[in-house]
Amino acid sequence: MSFDREKATKKAKEMLLDGETLDEIKDNTRLRQKDVRRIQKEITKHF
Repeated sequence: MSFDREKATKKAKEMLLDGETLDEIKDNTRLRQKDVRRIQKEITKHF
């Protein structure tokens, strides 16, 4: 089973917009905290 970073990033964005916690996102997407924070920063730029 390979890790697809694009799918994980897309899923993390959806979860962040839905209000999921950082721990839930890390568990479901297997992304590092650093990556999730970067995605979160990208999203908040748009608002």
